[in-house]
Amino acid sequence: MNKKTNDAVIVGGGVIGAFTAYYLLEKGWHVTIVDKGRFGSGSSEGNCGLVLPNYILPVNMPGTLLKAFKWMFTNNAPLYVKPRFNLDLIQWLFNFSRKCTMKAALSAARGRHVLLQRSFELFLSIMEKEKLQCNWDVCGSLHVYRTKKEWEAYREVVILLRDFGIPVEPLDHDALARFEPGLSPDLYGGWLSRQTAHLWPEKLMDGMYRLLTGRGVTVMENSEVMRFQSVNGRVVAVETGEKTIPGAEIVIAAGAWTPMLAKQLGCTVPIQPGKGYSITTGKLDAAPSVPCFFDEKSVVATPWPDGFRLGGTMEFSGYDDTLNQKRLTALSTAAVQYIKGSGIGDIEKEWCGLRPMTYDGLPIIDRSPLLENVTIAAGHNMLGLSMGPGTGQLVAEMLNGEPPHIDPKPYALKRFSQNVNTT
Repeated sequence: MNKKTNDAVIVGGGVIGAFTAYYLLEKGWHVTIVDKGRFGSGSSEGNCGLVLPNYILPVNMPGTLLKAFKWMFTNNAPLYVKPRFNLDLIQWLFNFSRKCTMKAALSAARGRHVLLQRSFELFLSIMEKEKLQCNWDVCGSLHVYRTKKEWEAYREVVILLRDFGIPVEPLDHDALARFEPGLSPDLYGGWLSRQTAHLWPEKLMDGMYRLLTGRGVTVMENSEVMRFQSVNGRVVAVETGEKTIPGAEIVIAAGAWTPMLAKQLGCTVPIQPGKGYSITTGKLDAAPSVPCFFDEKSVVATPWPDGFRLGGTMEFSGYDDTLNQKRLTALSTAAVQYIKGSGIGDIEKEWCGLRPMTYDGLPIIDRSPLLENVTIAAGHNMLGLSMGPGTGQLVAEMLNGEPPHIDPKPYALKRFSQNVNTT
């Protein structure tokens, strides 16, 4: 490689951009990260910090539409669609409905499985090598239920997961109480996945910032990309409001904001912002010791040695980043039904962030159809953290012209071929 031309500009300083920079550094690239806000903010900041190699089933499973219609216009339900006329959202919802089939869901599951498994392996290697201080812990996770009906219903998921070689262990009431005494004694039972890790995402991103900048990465915060300078189908520089940054390769890792660059990318990027919420408290006296999914309420709980976080909900309200107190209250109200004790304690942080949702449950990791040196790495739905290392390594291989460590075809833009515009 010509050392004079291996400058990469990454648009987006979230977890995908950070891991892409990490692997490009390993291959000798000079990297600049440009972010419209702070490095590590957005969905990379307030999520529940779960690394889930077993979370292969997408949102577009059969039966999702029925639940969606029950919830979508109730503003404190797990799923909420803000009533408004928006053609992009209408088209996205229509395409999503078409993908709510078992065939489409299993196709997505295969693509997710490969990327999630590889990312988990890379996480293990990174944590061993870099010693990042982010409360990394591989201790498993639980899906817990108050009723026999819902506990039994999850068995269908377990059967599908076992077809992919992912073991899940059933726990009845007594076994659950022995395994996790921090949960309410009123629960019927649970399902245990041992191959799950969790970390504190803000601490991870702080550690990645120090690691990357310490190795020469330039991070430009509060610098929104306004346009690309292109010559003969190649971007030669990225323009912000104040600076022009030259680069031989450009990576768009802007998460939910990627569609705003779609016109310049030469394609319609079918990503909708799905707002999620979280509440962070200090350490609870009575709390589960492993991450727990309260599926009946669509709430996730993550414990750390010195803190606790509840997260969940999906709100399609465009690029609105305001906090909805009813939805935050729904998180804490749901949690007290599953956690031993009378409450979640004093709230230290309330947060919301925009997840980049594709309608088929798979991310986009591919070249722009219009600009030959631009790569899109976005649309990781609710799994940006879990898919971060694998995505970063795959993008670095693509830019370096190396054989990919996993098949990139499931993440290609051509699956949205009816949306591609190369004119």
